[in-house]
Amino acid sequence: MKQPELGKKILELRKQKGFTQEELVDQCNINVRTIQRIEAGDVSPRSYTIKAILEVLGFNYEEIFEEKYIPGKFDSILGIKESIILKQLNFAFIFGIGFFVFGSLEILVEFLDFKDDWLFKVIYTLVKSLSFITLLFFFRGFIIVGNIYKNYLLQISAFLIIVFTLFLSFLDVLSLYLSDDFVGIVGLSKLISYGIVSILFGVALLRLKEFGGLAYWTGIIEIITGACLLLIILSPIALVTQAIVEILEIILIYRIALKLKGKL
Repeated sequence: MKQPELGKKILELRKQKGFTQEELVDQCNINVRTIQRIEAGDVSPRSYTIKAILEVLGFNYEEIFEEKYIPGKFDSILGIKESIILKQLNFAFIFGIGFFVFGSLEILVEFLDFKDDWLFKVIYTLVKSLSFITLLFFFRGFIIVGNIYKNYLLQISAFLIIVFTLFLSFLDVLSLYLSDDFVGIVGLSKLISYGIVSILFGVALLRLKEFGGLAYWTGIIEIITGACLLLIILSPIALVTQAIVEILEIILIYRIALKLKGKL
């Protein structure tokens, strides 16, 4: 909860308990000027300050201010469990690093042309598989975040990225055994598909206003990446912006996990 809503909520709870500002500060060791500025929405206090105020007022911090997980329609499909949400977000962070590594390898093998070499086919299939698996668990984290912050566009766009990646990865492996014309069609389909979902995903990230500039710039760069892919001729630029945005997304997942753990 951000200001000024936070200040209004604390003011409401204080009055509900019948405390004056002076009575409150006497018990929680916070000066009256701080309480006044918090209730007026002039400052954003740290979580431990809010907890100290609520403890004196007899309210539970988690029940009032913590974001609640709302089960989503993709939970059963992706194995999302409400009881271990934080652990799954931490896994998303780890798999995000893995996706950055295997995604980079995937780009590398895309530029190699050894379709007639059986060893290359094995390596190509393995890299594609590992890239998809790490992407699956990474973007599952964003579906969880979408459920927590009631960001339905984030849920849908992250799920579409998973589905499109599964389908297009299968076509990529299949293209090893088919004609060059088929390879060209698959390549064009990838640019258009990822262009559209990247823009949707970027817009969804912009809605995570709780995470300020990090979410904002991650969303902006994601939208730029999608636009470059859609324009096709600018797709080489997307190789650079995609690398940047993946790093920012990994950091964003980490920050979200920290916030839910109460460390921010």
